[in-house]
Parts: sequence; C-alpha cells; structure tokens
Amino acid sequence: MLTFGSENSEINKHSRLAPFVLSIKDDPDNRLSIVIALPKNCPAADDISDPRLKDILSHSTRVIEDTEQLYEIAFGSYVIYQCRNESYTSYDPTEVMKGKYLVIFERSHFLDYYESVIFDKDTDNEKVCRKHYGIYGENHIIDVISNEPPTIRKINT
Repeated sequence: MLTFGSENSEINKHSRLAPFVLSIKDDPDNRLSIVIALPKNCPAADDISDPRLKDILSHSTRVIEDTEQLYEIAFGSYVIYQCRNESYTSYDPTEVMKGKYLVIFERSHFLDYYESVIFDKDTDNEKVCRKHYGIYGENHIIDVISNEPPTIRKINT
C-alpha cells in the first residue's frame, strides 16, 4: 500500500522511476483529488527505420504509465496547494522531508511561503495537525498543506 512518508517500494516494482500524475481535480468544496499511475517498463518500439537510432534505442527502455496501477490521493480539505513542472525544481538540503515520491515535510520553503500569504483562522489544535505533503511525479511536483492526512486508494480498472 502506498503511504506518505515511507519508501513506497511498490512504486519501483517494475521501474526505477517516479509515478505519473494523470489528473488533479479541485472541487468547489475544496476537496482535492490527484490520480497517479505507477511507472512500468515497456519494450522499445521496433518500427524504427533509421538503423543508427534503432541501435541507440535498443539499449534503452521506454517507461510508460501502468494503467492497471492507478491510485487516487484524496484530500478532504486543504489550506493551499501548488503544482510545479519538475524540470524547474531542484533539491534543497535545507528542507527536511521523509519518504520517497509521497513525502511529508517537517521543514520546507512552501511552509514558510504559505504563512506569508494565508490569513490563518484555524485554532492551535488544527495547526498542530497541519502538514506539508509532497507528491513527486515524473513530470510534476505537487505540494499540499492540509490539516488532515489524505486517503490513498487503488482505483480498479
């Protein structure tokens, strides 16, 4: 089972790469739903006519979305979220996080940022529960700050 803050070895059963973010849905009641697909290796295409390109690609493996391994990550509510193109991000050693692909931050720039742009009406008890969750996909990085943990369920296809 996939969980935030763990190594999530299930993601790497068939590939060494991160999951793919397939959809993000934010409904009018501030519920957030993110669907991810686990990665899987796929044989290289054999319809390549250029022999040099075919030789180069014969030493590589295509990675695609495994449409039989879909998961919905659902936040019943959230304080703030953002989606970034992973090509424009970099690792920051000052941030403290736990997990692989589905991470929980103890310290992050996003936590610092949200405090400067959000009017916080929550009680101290609610603030204690607040966490920064990160979803690290092949092409997207999604950050969510929420007072409650998300649910993760496998979607039957």
